[in-house]
Amino acid sequence: MHYFDTQEINEFDVIIVGAGPSGCACAHELDKFNKKILLVDKHNFPRHKPCAGGITIKALNQLPIDISHLIQHHSYDMTFEFDEKYKIKLNNQDGSCVMVIREDFDKFFFDETLKLDINFLKIKNIQNIKKNNNKIFLEIDDKKFRCNYLIGADGANSVIRKMTTSLSYKNPVYAFEGIVKKNQLNKDSVTEFVFNNRGYGWIFPKKDHLNVGIGNLINRNNDTKPNKKDLYDFVQKKLNTDEISNITGFPIGTEGDNYHSTENIFLVGDAAGLSESLLGEGIYNAIISGQYAAKSIIAGEKHNTSDAKHFYNTFLYKLTKELRLYRKGSNLLYNYPKLTYFLMKFGLGKKFMDGYSQGKTLTEIIKKTKLLPNF
Repeated sequence: MHYFDTQEINEFDVIIVGAGPSGCACAHELDKFNKKILLVDKHNFPRHKPCAGGITIKALNQLPIDISHLIQHHSYDMTFEFDEKYKIKLNNQDGSCVMVIREDFDKFFFDETLKLDINFLKIKNIQNIKKNNNKIFLEIDDKKFRCNYLIGADGANSVIRKMTTSLSYKNPVYAFEGIVKKNQLNKDSVTEFVFNNRGYGWIFPKKDHLNVGIGNLINRNNDTKPNKKDLYDFVQKKLNTDEISNITGFPIGTEGDNYHSTENIFLVGDAAGLSESLLGEGIYNAIISGQYAAKSIIAGEKHNTSDAKHFYNTFLYKLTKELRLYRKGSNLLYNYPKLTYFLMKFGLGKKFMDGYSQGKTLTEIIKKTKLLPNF
């Protein structure tokens, strides 16, 4: 890793804005091909990142790093509650996901990325972005930069998205999370989802605490956003305590069902709205979109064309089809919870649990076809 010298000519093959999982995954993939990369972020690491910290097996399989030392819990057993009378318990000896502390995960991924042959710059503000003759010009903290490709990996509130596209979240998904310390009463808690007509509450076990939260995964015009009181009510009901620390509200980018790139600026992860709308998983799609943005740049060069957007849109076509599949599942779950309960109880639940434990995507579980393209 090279720390950035502001006296150098500020020109790069690729500038990646955002050093979270999608940005770091992109940097790892590009580094294989000796690209001159600038990775920028507004934050020092570790930085607080609101996230329940569940990482699916398919996400683990895509990571370019080994995070086994960060795992605090394996979700071999899971409970799904549709109301007090309708509960399903599922298990798989391989486990469908693992639990980490998100700050620790991001810090380790970032540190491993800094070991690559890349440049990193901590920034305060992106002031301007312009495109001219297939080059992208950026003004960052009163310094000028130029690149062939710009990757927007800066999360649900993406500055790159706002400055370079007309995309906006019309029905933002929002969540609140907090921490409850483990005690004799809750120390054996398993991974639990408690559904309601707007989304779900969750209990995710860690070594010495439970990550608890609520979120509205479906947004109707007359719905209100979840708030701290909703979180307290949920935790009081499920865990019989009102002692919650580190409460944080955060958006989840789920409206990228129809996103496609029109030029050499690629949005990835939550910046593109690529979190799924059934359970709100975002890390897997963040990782693969970062990787495929990089793969698309390389594929464009190998085919003697600068049209890398064609390859990235090929990937997005497949991924957004999966997002729409998740949205159908979301509409079924949150509008018809009892029907979903019976479908899961009589076979569908085991099919999903086993499929996720094998590292499969929803497309692979339901349609038995491969999700990711080869190029």
